[in-house]
Amino acid sequence: MEIHKKIVVGQIDHTYLSSWKSDNEVELHRGNDVVMFTMTEDVMEQLHKKLGDKLTKLAAERLEAAQQLAQEEPSEDE
Repeated sequence: MEIHKKIVVGQIDHTYLSSWKSDNEVELHRGNDVVMFTMTEDVMEQLHKKLGDKLTKLAAERLEAAQQLAQEEPSEDE
């Protein structure tokens, strides 16, 4: 038998991953609520890649928006 549970906490305030313990325990905090879990190194690598891809995409979108805004603004010489 498999048991599945989904926990919805909304936007988290901060995260914690111990740098001195080797149990790979992750904490997600929202106010006084904490979700704790562990993950294997393989799963950490997958998460690292997905976060990196997401952050790269966000940075590219912001750069493009800034470039468009800079082109739309009239220069001070005009």
